[in-house]
Amino acid sequence: MQAATPLRHSAFAAIAAALMAGQLGAQTGAPALRDLSDHRVDAAQLRSAVASRTLTWLTGTPANNDYISVGRTANFFGFVALRVSSGQSLTRADVARDTLAALEPEQIGMMAALLDEQKPPHARTQAARLEMNRALEQLRVGEGVTRDAFLKLGEAYGAAEAELGRVISQRFGQIFETLSPEQRDRLAMIRAAHVAGRPDMIADLDQDPPLPSVDRRALVNVAARFLSWTTGSPDFNDFEVVGKPSQHFGFVSLRLASGHAVRRGAVSREVLGLLTRDQRRLLDAAVAENSEAFPAFLRTRAELMRGLEGALKGQAITPENTARLGAEIGAIEAAMTWAQAGAMLSLRNTLSAEQLDGLLALRAKYTAVAPDEGLRDPRARGRQLFAQCVLCHAPARATAVAPSLAGIVGREIAADADYDRYSPALLGFARSNPRWTIELLDDFLHSPRSAVPGTTMGFDGFPARGDRAAILDYLSTLD
Repeated sequence: MQAATPLRHSAFAAIAAALMAGQLGAQTGAPALRDLSDHRVDAAQLRSAVASRTLTWLTGTPANNDYISVGRTANFFGFVALRVSSGQSLTRADVARDTLAALEPEQIGMMAALLDEQKPPHARTQAARLEMNRALEQLRVGEGVTRDAFLKLGEAYGAAEAELGRVISQRFGQIFETLSPEQRDRLAMIRAAHVAGRPDMIADLDQDPPLPSVDRRALVNVAARFLSWTTGSPDFNDFEVVGKPSQHFGFVSLRLASGHAVRRGAVSREVLGLLTRDQRRLLDAAVAENSEAFPAFLRTRAELMRGLEGALKGQAITPENTARLGAEIGAIEAAMTWAQAGAMLSLRNTLSAEQLDGLLALRAKYTAVAPDEGLRDPRARGRQLFAQCVLCHAPARATAVAPSLAGIVGREIAADADYDRYSPALLGFARSNPRWTIELLDDFLHSPRSAVPGTTMGFDGFPARGDRAAILDYLSTLD
């Protein structure tokens, strides 16, 4: 096929029509476009999402949970549906390259300007999300967090994310108004070719366009969204996977660390296989609650998106209405998150030592837990580290797995009245070391098996002195 210049407007339209009809995609066995307009929450998929998150949240670090993919924030522009309809075969980079090749330099410049425009609302969105994650950490280690307070954080997050979507869609609308009929047909053809699994139909239409000196990763994300939003229908763009709401539990980080070898369904089956029927029912209760909330989430999200789509008609989008709808979406999503977190913590309180070992082994099967980066606030850092301990040393309960760590600093060693399964090694250690001093705890946290040979504690320890100081500072606050 020749370069783009000899092709007329009608040629782009003909290629797009053939691809959309599946006439070319069928040659490679690529999946045809599917109608996603009737998408409803699938209870089995939702159960799979909750079970896989149970593994990642209970065994991961806060840094794992804080990670978020570049395309997740303000995901109102249909790229998820585009990728699903392609059978997961397309990538943002390939779609963005072809999209940018269809644009004029002035239009690319308008898109590049968006990268700076979106920075302030993006930063506010990320900060609001991290506040929710910090509250979840507090919940995980037994500190007081109320549902109402958490839902307020969700409202702030939803409003910030909606404002980010407003900024992006307003600029997209301005670019869309400058597109020629031929450009619009070409963008439709690019979409159809990628969905049909035939990007080769467009690979030789243009040379790579000159790009401004900007963050290429951010430009790729914006360009891919521009293609999916301006060529998709409202029904198509309304599609949302069940893994998107309540994405505070670290599954994306695990998938990334595994080299994308993790599949949610496989992880879910392994997690559920470790649990008893009664334990699985704890997760099912959250699934049922989420299933009730999911339609309201989708309806309110669709109402927000209809407002954002006004930008494609040259309309100015009202910030006040955007914030109101975003807050409603955020509250629903926070309620779904709260239900899941509560179910996971209830489950954690019932796990046996063998089940805990099974969860840790399952995580290790995919990837080693990466160390967190340091924090300026040592006590906050200590809480984050302690979140790893509470998988076994769960707060505010007598457990058959490990004793509570509340009041551990200065407490008699191996003398918790609510725990009677201390190892012979630790009982022997207690005879010559009556109390847990800061020095003894520091030595033990550095390497439990070196400090107390024969201990049954399986944790390898915290090798970094700063980490030990931070967690000891936090442990000193527990009474």
